[in-house]
Amino acid sequence: MNVVFTKGLVLLIGITFCWGINWPIMKIGMLEIPVFPFRAIVLLIGGITLFSICKLFRQPLLPSRKEWPAIIAIACALSIFQVFSGYGVLFTESGRAAVMAYTMPVWAIALGWLFLGEKPGWVRIFALALGIGGMSLLLIADITTIGNTPLGMIFMLITAISWAIATIIQKRAEWSLPTLSVVAWQIFLGSLPMAVGSAFVDYSNTSFPSISAIICLLYNAFIAAAFCFWAYMEVVRIYPVGIATIGVMLTPIVGILSGAVVLNEPLGITEYSSVFLVSLAIGLPVFANPKSWIKSNKR
Repeated sequence: MNVVFTKGLVLLIGITFCWGINWPIMKIGMLEIPVFPFRAIVLLIGGITLFSICKLFRQPLLPSRKEWPAIIAIACALSIFQVFSGYGVLFTESGRAAVMAYTMPVWAIALGWLFLGEKPGWVRIFALALGIGGMSLLLIADITTIGNTPLGMIFMLITAISWAIATIIQKRAEWSLPTLSVVAWQIFLGSLPMAVGSAFVDYSNTSFPSISAIICLLYNAFIAAAFCFWAYMEVVRIYPVGIATIGVMLTPIVGILSGAVVLNEPLGITEYSSVFLVSLAIGLPVFANPKSWIKSNKR
């Protein structure tokens, strides 16, 4: 089996699990630690962690002049993602928030077609339709909740679009640095607006958190931020945008299931049907065109 293919597949599995279970973990943490300080600390620790790993393995760290605009643009998109996903998950159930955030492939595939020339083809379009269909089941079943808290859904939609924009910029840019170094800068710079926002928005509401909230924060810093953001950007480097984004569509299903276990959020026939449709969405591109997964960008 192709080594690059294997690496990408392992990273996708890691992202799916680690980001999936993070939705209830994140909600637990931010019930005690307000969004801005929570996100600022998470991104700052995550960025410093990646810088330390780069230093340990003697990876180059200084971007070239032409790389800075893309790094700053992705850092800005990351800040928007962090703010709106943080508030979005507080205004609705964690599993439902994950579902709306993972409409990201819709926007990423459309933007990839426009700016990268990656024509989706019928297989990816059908796979995307299956995935969105599975997610739509959850949203339709929860229409009463959406009607009562439309702000949460709007925030998660903004999250999805900002994430898609970051994905396209990452794929389109020409990087001389390894992905680890690039993501270290993106996360670190993304923490700065969060730190400024903490002083103006949530500072007065912040008190010393419980041990469980601190554990949630540390999980977000080391796993959800440092590992998962690096892994996702590496997957984007390896695969075409359409394949990479469809590949992470199982993550909200993990979010739904973990939300049911951790937060006692409802789980029934709708959720199981969604799992089935999203699983088909992920499997279809693999079995219909295995070569598209093996093909990689060797930058």
